[in-house]
Amino acid sequence: FSLFQHCTDETFTILVELRKCGVTDTETCLKTVTLNMNKGQTVRVQKNDHSFFFFFFSPSVANVTVFRPSTFFIIMQTASGVHLEVQITPIMQVFVRLDAAFKGQTCGLCGNFNNIQTDDFKAISGIIEGTATAFANTWKTQASCPNAQRSFENPCALSIDNEKYAQHWCGLLTNSTGPFAACHYAVNPSVHYTNCMFDTCNCESSEDCLCAALSSYVRACAAKGIQLPGWRTDVCSKYTTSCPKSLSYSYTISSCQPTCRSLSEPDLTCTIQFVPVDGCTCVNGTYMDESGKCVPANQCPCYYRGSPLPLGEVIRENGLVCNCIQGKLNCIGALNPTTVCESPMVYFNCSNASAGATGAGCQKSCQTLDMQCYSSQCVSGCVCPAGLVLDGNGGCIPEEQCPCIHNEATYQPGEKIDIDCNTCVCKNRKWECTKNQCLGTCAVYGDGHYNTFDDKRFSFNGNCEYTLVQDHCGKSGTTNGTFMVITENIPCGNTGTTCSKSIKVFLESYELILGEEHVSVVKRGQNDEVPYTVRYMGMYLVIETTSGLILMWDKKTSMFIKLSPAFKGQICGLCGNYDGNGINDFTTRSQSVVENVLEFGNSWKVSSTCPDASSIKDPCSTNPYRKSWSEKQCSIINSNVFAACHSQVEPAEYYQACVRDSCACDSGGDCDCFCTAVAAYAQACSEVGVCVAWRTPSICPLFCDYYNQHGECEWHYKPCGAPCMKTCMNPSGTCSNDLPGLEGCYPNCPPDKPYFHEDEMKCVSLCDC
Repeated sequence: FSLFQHCTDETFTILVELRKCGVTDTETCLKTVTLNMNKGQTVRVQKNDHSFFFFFFSPSVANVTVFRPSTFFIIMQTASGVHLEVQITPIMQVFVRLDAAFKGQTCGLCGNFNNIQTDDFKAISGIIEGTATAFANTWKTQASCPNAQRSFENPCALSIDNEKYAQHWCGLLTNSTGPFAACHYAVNPSVHYTNCMFDTCNCESSEDCLCAALSSYVRACAAKGIQLPGWRTDVCSKYTTSCPKSLSYSYTISSCQPTCRSLSEPDLTCTIQFVPVDGCTCVNGTYMDESGKCVPANQCPCYYRGSPLPLGEVIRENGLVCNCIQGKLNCIGALNPTTVCESPMVYFNCSNASAGATGAGCQKSCQTLDMQCYSSQCVSGCVCPAGLVLDGNGGCIPEEQCPCIHNEATYQPGEKIDIDCNTCVCKNRKWECTKNQCLGTCAVYGDGHYNTFDDKRFSFNGNCEYTLVQDHCGKSGTTNGTFMVITENIPCGNTGTTCSKSIKVFLESYELILGEEHVSVVKRGQNDEVPYTVRYMGMYLVIETTSGLILMWDKKTSMFIKLSPAFKGQICGLCGNYDGNGINDFTTRSQSVVENVLEFGNSWKVSSTCPDASSIKDPCSTNPYRKSWSEKQCSIINSNVFAACHSQVEPAEYYQACVRDSCACDSGGDCDCFCTAVAAYAQACSEVGVCVAWRTPSICPLFCDYYNQHGECEWHYKPCGAPCMKTCMNPSGTCSNDLPGLEGCYPNCPPDKPYFHEDEMKCVSLCDC
């Protein structure tokens, strides 16, 4: 995969090789990290079967410095400002830092570095993919690799012992008095905790993956200038006592080490600044060779054209066995490929090929056509005839017949798709999209789950009134506010979780109070012009304002707020600041950016007399008897019922929220909490144009027949709503905003009674309005 690359002139590309490993289908290991510079210069760090690491340098790699500050890390730095840290103990991980000069110029799995998180899943074809799997598959560089498959399996559910082990040790990350607590104010540990749980349960070697997950949090803290000495005292301590002979372990290594390379040439590594790392380092009088051992000067490895190769070690690559003898690379062995190819493919034999040929190593497919080929040598194998490329199904087609790809579906040239409020057309395998500014959406649902306008997700449980969004933020140059939305949260279980009970909307001289399934209005001034309209759409009550605010409320605990792009960067509150950058969404009332969700949430209390919210224990740990029921019920989100949506909207966050809510609602309303959580995913699917009829007589049914008069059949359930209806409040039947379909009960009004009376919930003629 291309981890990241310079998108316009391809000055550099970082490739990572991920392969299946371990016993589960979902466990993958990082095997190789390759830095390709322009003009074909290559530096590669590779792990072989015996856990040794080797460097491969192409001839004359200029402007790249590679060194090993400790046994745990390898660092590469280019003169242009690309900095890679490859961690090799306990497992291989890679961290990348880029000079700010590259902002907005990169692409790949690491995103586009433009400070806008919402477009990080942009593919090389120019369209934003909906899920991580679809996005990652667009950055494959080898046509022979199969597409990554989506998995909904929770590895911790497969073994209670593994889960308890992971909870105990990963729990140290979030423990407010644990070894990592000193860094909580700077780096939120929640994502690291989730990754730690998944990896520790999923890995064949649980302890190695646990320690890798913990060390990645330590590194994130070190990058913020916070050192955590002593964190290995009670966990992962074997790495501090298992240093090779003559090395000593250190928590903080931030300068160059004595190396074999420094004996024969000036040590450029001493000028490089890097985030402090830990590991084993050499004691006086010895030098670190390329495998991380400290050896006397006379035992340092040989060098081949400036490339270090460990003395006596064997390199196995592509069927060849090479070793370093007296400074020269000697290779023996030959490839024994199959020579039978399925039609229309033909066999390419490298032994008969001209110099510089790459063979099957650079076979192009429709998916990899726009990716540069990074093959270091010729590979024999089956290839398409000249002028044809792989179509992804084993066949070969002309390049111009290749389709466009979006969310794993293929589209022929000329086909159109809608992405939010824009239309995209497929041309020459790339998407050409209109550039309309779309409405931003903030979602609040269930037991305190928030998804901000800039797509940052968090959970916050506070028992008070909080400002969700307002346009009066005290910034210079802004006028007094025109609107404010406040939510009142109350406990909805015995574990400390809270749900939204009522909503207050302040618009100019009006106050709208949404609660108890209806809306009441308080007028506070003399303004006769009503700046809003209220209408009912299925399960939802919708308020549209003249200023560009739309509020959709399901009359229970779900709320969706849509805002006009004119408000970008002008708002504040629990819904974030709507500037496209999710990183600064935790901006407090005093305009400071924090990491801690509690500090952020508590700053938006309306009343200072309310108690501050405090962190609550995972409700599934508090109510373990509800956990299996919750997981079974919520599995509908990962099931075939929503299969059409899985490639469009990532279900994992919604599934986790559903399980958490279903565990938490233990004081009545169990089904309400479950149904609300599933409905939130269904609504997200509806927003991207996927309609899912998921309700059944036994799962969250809606009783639409209640509204039908005796013997009549006007009312029906519609999972994705109806187009804008003619109503007594809106007799023209035209709606100012094209809202997504909202599920619920809708009438099919007959021609003689074409208008819907919202208060009486029946179809009437215009005279009866």
